[in-house]
Amino acid sequence: MQPTRTLTAHCTLSHPADGQPLLAINNEHARAEISLFGAHVLRYQRHGEPASIWLSDKAVLDGSKPIRGGIPLCWPWFGPSPARVGSGKPSHGFARTSLWTLDGVSDHGDGTLVHLSLRDTDASRALWPHAFELELDVLVGKELSLVLTTRNTGKTPLTYNAALHTYLQISAPEAVSVTGLGEPYADKLTGQDGQQQGALTLTAAIDRVYHQAEAMVMVKDGDRTTKVVSGNNDSVVVWTPWLEGATAMADMSDDGYRTMLCVEAAITAEAGVVIAPDEEHSFSTVII
Repeated sequence: MQPTRTLTAHCTLSHPADGQPLLAINNEHARAEISLFGAHVLRYQRHGEPASIWLSDKAVLDGSKPIRGGIPLCWPWFGPSPARVGSGKPSHGFARTSLWTLDGVSDHGDGTLVHLSLRDTDASRALWPHAFELELDVLVGKELSLVLTTRNTGKTPLTYNAALHTYLQISAPEAVSVTGLGEPYADKLTGQDGQQQGALTLTAAIDRVYHQAEAMVMVKDGDRTTKVVSGNNDSVVVWTPWLEGATAMADMSDDGYRTMLCVEAAITAEAGVVIAPDEEHSFSTVII
């Protein structure tokens, strides 16, 4: 471990020998860790409570592959690269595998605010031919808030999709029910559309895009309820790999699915979000 540098009263920056630059935050409300690789929130835990965010015990943190768990930033597309981008490009885009710039950290009464940014490079333009500035604001307090802003710095419109791919920590699948998802969804496992009837419970692998979710989705886990509040998104994605999926992943323990559930603010519509030159678009998630 290289020397740790104190940035504020509640935030330090370190460079693990086998990993990427890491921000550690510990304030009066909560503790969290954020990797500059992918601007990736790895952990978040309010004092006196169980962790809210799940990180795989087999997650690879050296920058050689995407990080399993935490809150990956899927951008500028979600899932396989769309036709407008071209096939065969990295799943979920390149923001989650890029090294971001730390622009600033500040402590406030409601928490510690971290500002990170990413700009286009020759490598990014080879995958996605647009000039951009991408900014992530993370507030670590009684709530965990993320706001992702895409700014078009080029001369032609750009189109993007994205997701704040939040892995929630759960006690056990059988203890969980999810409400606020709305009824219509697209099932990515079957390729069929469906209608949610009542609360969603976890009994098998799930990969669904809910098109009419409420702004606040409630994840009840025994006596604990986690609220996922989304802003300026067009959908909420719910995903669990279940046993068959977990066993196929080298970076997840076979029983890892039993302690995680993804509930993610997303922009999944095929048309995406179009941003004119010199304009910007933001969307957000808050974990309460």
